[in-house]
Amino acid sequence: MAENTFHIGLCMAGAVSAGAYTAGVVNYLLTALDRWEQCRGQAGVPTHRVQLSIIGGASAGGMTGFLTAAAINQHSKNLFHKSWVTMQGNNMMGPLLDCSDLKQPGLFRSFLNGNFANELAEEAFSYSPSYWNETPAYIHPQLKVFATLTNLQGFTYPISFNTDLKKKDHTMSVHYDYACFQLANPYQHGNGWMPVNLRTGLNANTFRDAALATGAFPLGLPARTLKRPLYAIQENKWINQAGLTFDPTGSSYQSFHVDGGLMNNEPFEKVRELLNDLVFTETKQLEDVNDFGQFRSTVLMVDPFPGNLAAPFNQHQSVVDVAKHTLYAMMQQMKAKPAPIADMLSKNKAGQFLIAPVRYTADQSIARIEGAKAIACGAMNGFGGFISQDFREHDYALGQYNCEQFLRNHFTIPIEQFNSHPIFSKGYEGIDISPYQSARSSSVQVIPIFKSEQKACTWPMLNQDPIINQTHAIRKRVAALSKSIPLKGFYKPLFYIGGQLFLNRWITHKTHQLILKQLREHELMK
Repeated sequence: MAENTFHIGLCMAGAVSAGAYTAGVVNYLLTALDRWEQCRGQAGVPTHRVQLSIIGGASAGGMTGFLTAAAINQHSKNLFHKSWVTMQGNNMMGPLLDCSDLKQPGLFRSFLNGNFANELAEEAFSYSPSYWNETPAYIHPQLKVFATLTNLQGFTYPISFNTDLKKKDHTMSVHYDYACFQLANPYQHGNGWMPVNLRTGLNANTFRDAALATGAFPLGLPARTLKRPLYAIQENKWINQAGLTFDPTGSSYQSFHVDGGLMNNEPFEKVRELLNDLVFTETKQLEDVNDFGQFRSTVLMVDPFPGNLAAPFNQHQSVVDVAKHTLYAMMQQMKAKPAPIADMLSKNKAGQFLIAPVRYTADQSIARIEGAKAIACGAMNGFGGFISQDFREHDYALGQYNCEQFLRNHFTIPIEQFNSHPIFSKGYEGIDISPYQSARSSSVQVIPIFKSEQKACTWPMLNQDPIINQTHAIRKRVAALSKSIPLKGFYKPLFYIGGQLFLNRWITHKTHQLILKQLREHELMK
């Protein structure tokens, strides 16, 4: 089996509400693999196997990765659509502005209410025997699933210096972290990968909490606590590199997290590393991942916001502009990959493919739109999808459409390398390849597509102000947040009176106008 199997490592970038696009892509990918499995054994159907073996992601992409692991055994639950499109209603501003999270005394935990995510996660990662299916053959039986995390307390490590100081060690800390799980035997946790089984409940709560932790958008949504077995830290080579120090006395490790995308928003290098290990274990040979004639695995990355760059820089900047560029520089540096830049820049690499938003206007010969502008949820830096279910429906359908086009015409092997490839030449042996050839190039599909069902999407356009009915909720949220600020003495009543008379109304008006402005700029409102 192993010598006839091609492995996919799925990597999903952060996307906020544009996770609806990523969910649409993954839903169609699983649908295509499932349809192939149902046709297997029929005349004219390729016989090689493609397995989804590694899933990694950050933020909304990490949440979708964990959701994928739950969805493979619960098809009829329609988890992708429920979690990313239906959510809890058309306009999610209501749940986000709800003040039920502010009833406890003390400082507020986030500007928006994140309780809706708790309820969606509870439903997605709970076992229901009436929905359960056996793991399909196109999923690796020891599937690995991980998400990047930003660990706020961090892991400390000492650096020793020759010094006259009594304290010889200089302490530093690292804040990148990973939640790593594997569908495996309950008693196996090799290299710190936690076994998970939603059917038995094994580590199901930890799995759910990790999904929420990687998507905890800083300040906007509440930070999350994650409790893991200590071995998940001690034995994980990504986390416990030489010199890290932590309390080894307990059996568990508890940490506090915000969005994993801050540390690594596109962890394709980690997915690639795991694929390399898997192929070497099966073949005992190093894989030439750049060679279309020999590759046995590839990283398939889904990114709703590919290639985001800062505005052109000039030296005549205000302090606000400098702050923006400083934040951008810090985030880009944190996400920089350790691999040599020359290797990453090389083109036509067999070992990595990308699916990103592409849509056309009504007249396809006039306009092709790519990236953030192609998705409705791209408005408001990714928060636009919370405004309307129509936006999320569009992006989910566009993800399905883009994935079909990608699998049909781009996820292919060039005909020059096809006949000598150790997997695909055997899989297509004695089969007419013409139904499985790309319409864009002289190449053959890795995953055979049997029929076209996805159609191009109609761009959603709001006919009325979506915020007008939410202004009272915004003012109420702003007032509740203001009350949580720990002021004392004369300042407390003064701040309260100022809020009631002016500040709350002003913030609400500015927020309202800013949202409308961004919706119009994104061509979602007239």
